[in-house]
Amino acid sequence: MTVLLQVNELHKAYGAVTILDSATASFGDDQKIGVIGRNGAGKSTLCRIITGHESADSGTIVRNTALRLSYLEQHDTFKPGENVLDFLTRTTRAEHWECGQIAARFQLSNEILEASVRNLPGGYQTRVKLAAMLLGDPNFLILDEPSNYLDLSTLILLENFLINFRGGYLVVSHDREFLKRTCDSTLEVEHGQLALYPGN
Repeated sequence: MTVLLQVNELHKAYGAVTILDSATASFGDDQKIGVIGRNGAGKSTLCRIITGHESADSGTIVRNTALRLSYLEQHDTFKPGENVLDFLTRTTRAEHWECGQIAARFQLSNEILEASVRNLPGGYQTRVKLAAMLLGDPNFLILDEPSNYLDLSTLILLENFLINFRGGYLVVSHDREFLKRTCDSTLEVEHGQLALYPGN
């Protein structure tokens, strides 16, 4: 296993409420990790700090030079009137043929590629985001509540994608069965600390 990410002594507080308190863990390129913890424990905060969307009050994130990190956006970044193919090429700078090839893995047809992203059902918007994530050729993924509000067919696609992904990932979810099917390790976020356990 190659360690791609190290979280060292992270501290994060919002006012008087401490979310992360000297949180430390390391994540490898072959670890498929389900992140669990009560609401407000700091799961999403940890993800946002790792992806650079939020800063820690202290501590460090050490990234291996081999790390190619990609994450599933919780909020959409679609422009008004933008179609799927335009969104994929704008956000990933990939060629049209590459976008079409990856999109096909998520059952996004040519008709859907030409449709306005914002007019698509939520499940299909998630498929578009997954395609965008994969176009970056990542070896480590961050997914925060990816199974929320998904239709069954998209959920099955997501599960198969994760099971077959050749790399590591952190997946935050309250769906224990989903985590059991897709993860081989468990990261518990509790009382500001991180505890990584083998097994689901």
